[in-house]
Parts: sequence; structure tokens; C-alpha cells
Amino acid sequence: MRKVHLISVTEPLVLDLALAIHEKGYEVSVSGDGITEEVVAKLRAAGCTCHGNGWFPERLIKDSNFVVLGATVKQDNPELMKAKELGLLILSIPEFIFQRTKEKTRVVVAGSRGKKSIISMIVCALQRQKLVFDYALTSEVPLLPNRVRMSYEARIALIEGDEHVTSALEKRFQLEFYRPHIAILTNLSWTPDTDHPTADAYYDTFRNFTTLIEREGKLIYFEGDRVVKQLAEDVREDITAIPYAEHAVIEKDGATFLQTRYGDFPIRIPDSYFLTNLNAARLACRQLGVKDADFYRALSEYSVSLSL
Repeated sequence: MRKVHLISVTEPLVLDLALAIHEKGYEVSVSGDGITEEVVAKLRAAGCTCHGNGWFPERLIKDSNFVVLGATVKQDNPELMKAKELGLLILSIPEFIFQRTKEKTRVVVAGSRGKKSIISMIVCALQRQKLVFDYALTSEVPLLPNRVRMSYEARIALIEGDEHVTSALEKRFQLEFYRPHIAILTNLSWTPDTDHPTADAYYDTFRNFTTLIEREGKLIYFEGDRVVKQLAEDVREDITAIPYAEHAVIEKDGATFLQTRYGDFPIRIPDSYFLTNLNAARLACRQLGVKDADFYRALSEYSVSLSL
């Protein structure tokens, strides 16, 4: 059995990753600063080793296969220093996720806004079609029990492309690791509180993301954003760039319907970006084998249920 130690399990993504890979058959140990008794109990009940709150470098041993770092781990973390001393393989979360999804079709949703909404819609459509998929998300999606699922049988991996710095050892940004087969790029809006000092640096991260799309891959992009549109125009010749905008609707008898070639589907619109995000999700699902008509049925039922 492969042994892995995760540092900083107080990060929600690290916690869910620990539980997911233990379920996959790994021998998992974890640590973190500020772990509650509730989290310790949850981890131990699942079969993970947790010695309590704090760092325990003396517990790290050379027979661990590798160590996974949370994004907030500092260079002087005692367990990180011990792992280096022992010569253990040290991976960031994005590196680990990429390694475990190499043989899957990776769908990566990136951009400043709309990622959670688009991911929720893709999840809804895939679940309705009973398509098995893995996922690694920084956001909580109501349709899913946690942020991470890793299996042997899934052929699809749905990943949220976070633009923050990866770890103390790796200053590249998280979305630069995932090499998507299908990339979705929403819109770009730089603010000073990001991990990027300037707007140009922020845009360059996403430009690099588009260069890392797998050969013959797809870039589904929001054509209403000037910078995103330019990035799409500059992609390699082997990449197919597919624009999206707001989906058409029609009003009938005081209700709103998606206007489609397959008929009109009742829809509840919870926010102003919903119809734009819906089109991004539809185009991604089409690449995964979900017919548009099936997508519309799934999203119609899902959106209407939001008002119940």
C-alpha cells in the first residue's frame, strides 16, 4: 500500500483530498495547525492517521512514498523541512491531482468569476446522464458531497482552475499544472489582492494556461471579454477555440424559457450571469458526449428546483 502524508489538512481541499485518496487505497497521514477535535475524529473514523493539532516532524519516516503540501504551508514548516531532510518526494496539490488524472479527459474551468456556477451545471448534466467523473474543486458544489473524488473507473476529471500560487516550493499558479483537454475561460478581472502584482501579470498566467491545453484540445471562451477573446485568437493552430455568450430565452405566460432548436425549456434565472455560464457548460458537456437536448432537460429541472 502506498503511503502519503498531507501537510495542512485545515485547508478544506487538503482535508477532502486526504479522505478521497484514502478511499482509493492509500495509507494516509495528515497534519495541520488549528485542527479541531471534530476534524480529528472525522479523519480517524475514515481510517486516516492524525496525531492531533500541530506539526509532528518526528512522525515522518523515510518509507513514505511522498508528501503533499497545502497551499498555505510556509518554507520553515518543520514537517516540510523534515521531508526535505529525508529526501522524500514533495508534491503540491495541483501536481498530485495532475499525476492522478493523467489518463483521464481533464476539463478545467478557469477565470475570475463564474467557475462554481459552470461546474455546478456540468455536474448536473453528467449526473443526469449517469456519466462517472472525478473532480477536484476549491469551491463547494451543492450537488457533490465533497471537493474531491478520485477513482479508477472514471474517464472524466472536472477541475477548478485556481489562479493562486501553488505552494511554498512552487511559485507557478495552480491552473498552470492541469493541462486540460477541454478548457473553459470565463472572464478576467484583476484586483490588487490577487497573487499577481499587476493586471498584465494576471493576464499572463491565463495566457500560459491556454498554451498548456493538450494537443487537439478545446478552448471554450467568453467572447464578451476583450482580453479573453484575444487569448483565444492567439492559441495554437491545433486547438479549437469555441466562443460562447448569453443563451437566448423567451417569455411566455409570465414564465421564462430557454429558446432552443429542441423546443422551449422552463428555466429559473437566479443571477445575471446564469445564461452565459449555462452556454459554457453546455458546450463543455457536448465535448463529453452529452447531447444538447439532454443538457437542456437537466438544467431546466435543476434550475426550477432551486426555487423550491
